[in-house]
Amino acid sequence: MEPLVWASDKPKAAGWYWWRGLEQDTEPLILFVDEVGYFQWPDGTSQEVGLTKGHWAGPLEPPSET
Repeated sequence: MEPLVWASDKPKAAGWYWWRGLEQDTEPLILFVDEVGYFQWPDGTSQEVGLTKGHWAGPLEPPSET
């Protein structure tokens, strides 16, 4: 698996992604981006990916079964 790299490019496909804000005190989050480009913040509010300011890494691959 290739290592993930933080980028300002916004997700273009559904899946789970790491996200971190531009402020240094912002904790990184793992968020699910849906097929239409929306995700849900931990407080339950939804937002369009295109409106976010921060860095993304992903999509995350699910673990394999052994």
